[in-house]
Amino acid sequence: MKINRLVSTLIITAGFITSAWAGPNHDLTPKHGGIVAESRDVTLELVVRGDQVNLYISDHGKVPNMKELKGKLTILSGSVKTEHNFAPAEQFLVATGITNLPKGSILVATITGYQGKTLNARFAYK
Repeated sequence: MKINRLVSTLIITAGFITSAWAGPNHDLTPKHGGIVAESRDVTLELVVRGDQVNLYISDHGKVPNMKELKGKLTILSGSVKTEHNFAPAEQFLVATGITNLPKGSILVATITGYQGKTLNARFAYK
């Protein structure tokens, strides 16, 4: 009887810990029509618009100061690798001059300067 009670208590405790750890602010649905990834509990959304790529960053719903961030976008398409630097905009980082982005490309965003952390996120362009 005591073992059943102990197991039940552990299961309930694990459920509370898991729900608290995931938290309500880990919504990974796109807010700008892009592709969403997570790095170090920070949500990154990559949006392709013509010849530019916008990267929206959110930490539990809060947008960081984009002027403090630096980063690069690496595009892997087959055997071709290209790199573009991100520049700060008001609410996002932007990489321009991107031409002929084929479907199936892998885009890797590397952001530095966010609370002393480096954020890395990988996106599959479909």
